[in-house]
Amino acid sequence: MKRIITVVLLGAALYSASVQAQMAKQKGVTLEELTKHVRALSQKGDDASKAELKQEAEAMAKSKNEHFVSLAVRAYEAAGDTERAEEVNESILKRFPKGMAARGNAADAIFRNEGADAEELEREYQKWIKQYPPKAFDEDNPTIYGFAAYYVGLRYAKEDNLEKMNEYVAMIEMPSIRIHMISDVAQELLKNKQHRRALPLLEKGYAQTQAAVKAVDANMDTKRVAQYDGRIAQQYGGALLADGETDRAVEVLQKVHASRPSPETSLALAEGLAKQGQELDAFLLLQEYMVKNGKRADFSELMSSLYAKLNGNKGDFENYLTSIEKQAKEALVAKYKSEMIKEEAPAFSLINRNGETVSLADMKGKVVVLDFWATWCGPCKISFPGMQAAVNKYKDDPEVEFLFIDTWQSEENYKELVDNFMNENNYTFNVLFDEMKDRSKATVTAYGVKGIPTKVVIDKEGFIRFQSSGGSDDVEKIVNEMETKIDLAKKG
Repeated sequence: MKRIITVVLLGAALYSASVQAQMAKQKGVTLEELTKHVRALSQKGDDASKAELKQEAEAMAKSKNEHFVSLAVRAYEAAGDTERAEEVNESILKRFPKGMAARGNAADAIFRNEGADAEELEREYQKWIKQYPPKAFDEDNPTIYGFAAYYVGLRYAKEDNLEKMNEYVAMIEMPSIRIHMISDVAQELLKNKQHRRALPLLEKGYAQTQAAVKAVDANMDTKRVAQYDGRIAQQYGGALLADGETDRAVEVLQKVHASRPSPETSLALAEGLAKQGQELDAFLLLQEYMVKNGKRADFSELMSSLYAKLNGNKGDFENYLTSIEKQAKEALVAKYKSEMIKEEAPAFSLINRNGETVSLADMKGKVVVLDFWATWCGPCKISFPGMQAAVNKYKDDPEVEFLFIDTWQSEENYKELVDNFMNENNYTFNVLFDEMKDRSKATVTAYGVKGIPTKVVIDKEGFIRFQSSGGSDDVEKIVNEMETKIDLAKKG
């Protein structure tokens, strides 16, 4: 079954074409108004609302505007009429051969071609732009064109052609996509020890993120740029440090460490302080981070060197490290103990990737960790290396079970997407599929989840003891958090 093409965004710009349906009786009904109406009816989930959704969908499906036809697909899905949703979806490419769905499919075909070199990708990109010029679309949304330029520019960067890469950076209208590209290209250069070539890029990126952080009444895209502040500052500080600009590096890293401390920033700042002769400050900074966040294997080498220097090559670093790890464990236990709740976990029975039914009731006597996620969710996926490390840690513990609940997927082929993602990344997760059509019956709704990723820890008696949202790429931090929460849940 082909995946459902969904191109309507809830925050789409106003579009004033009328459709003949209940809402369309109001002259000048807009896409935004209809989208809100469809969403409200979908959330109700009762028979009367589903009947109204079908009425709205039938009228929108006849529209001459692709936005409304695409919304009709969503409305049919919400009403539970998947057969009609598929029929309307399949009609979109035929009725709008040069429309948004066709443009998106063509872009996917080009930029998913990992085997193409930069010049080949550029030729296909230019054909695509000619076939689907921005001016042909009645929308104020340069996202797809920005990411198209991003993919070509990144391919050139990977082939060490920064001149061509810069051409494509300049083509990107949206600052958030530009800063995303700068960060990715810089990461590639730093990974290959080309810090000097990364510096000009990062200088620009740092100036942009600092301006975004200070912006008053910032729009959504500026806020997205500001979210890159920590990553860009850490990269920039590291590049400066590698280039011998220690004082400037410390200045940049101290600023970001004060507002957005991370293990990478802490380690880079400690290296800078040590180069300035501030060995004690460097050592205490790393010690403080470990006490608050748990042990860090990547800190050991620098800490060992600083410990020896500060103690005149005397003392036992391993004993010291053990005592710090104990303090860190005690601090984490105290922190998470204060966050414990006790609510009865809603029951569920879901199908896994092997077609087997998995029920929470069957897990009684075990600590169960739920991770609500989706294949489109970036923060979900960046957490997965850490979650895989946690799964590995407990793979031989019969008292602990990890369940990864795939949810909020609108694609018809979501199971295929999940299988491909798991296989490509060699994840060994036990994935369960949530109810996708009727959200009122979904497990994610029963658990009151407002955003993903959300992780839930359930104790042996079936009570929720922890529920938190948000993603992180810090593997050790995730493992330390999971270990502490699981241990506390085991004790009840």
